[in-house]
Amino acid sequence: MIPLPFPWLAAGVAALALGLGVQTWRVERLKADANHYRKMASEARMEAGRYKSSADLCKAALGRQNDAIDRLKAKGDAQLAAADKAADDARAVAASAIAQSQSLLNARLKGATACERAEDVRRRFLEGVS
Repeated sequence: MIPLPFPWLAAGVAALALGLGVQTWRVERLKADANHYRKMASEARMEAGRYKSSADLCKAALGRQNDAIDRLKAKGDAQLAAADKAADDARAVAASAIAQSQSLLNARLKGATACERAEDVRRRFLEGVS
């Protein structure tokens, strides 16, 4: 064997080669990890896009439903107001009819005979109806 003039030089070169090998392995490992995480990020962006699209569809559907509910509420309020007015009108007609019937019951009949009194009741009734 050839004696090495600087034995520590061989050890240094070996250590340097070993360090270089380790660093190369670490860099390759980091590149692989970076590619893996880039792929995961790309998939996450695609999935987020799908979720956003789905959320937009849900928002649009919710808006349509809220509009339909508002229209139904307005229609129901109008029908309720019309029903309240009809009930008030019916109460007024009923009160008038009750007053007329009380008037007929309390009035003295005119006429000497039963036929004349019946005719008086008929006349008053027709006046009240028309």
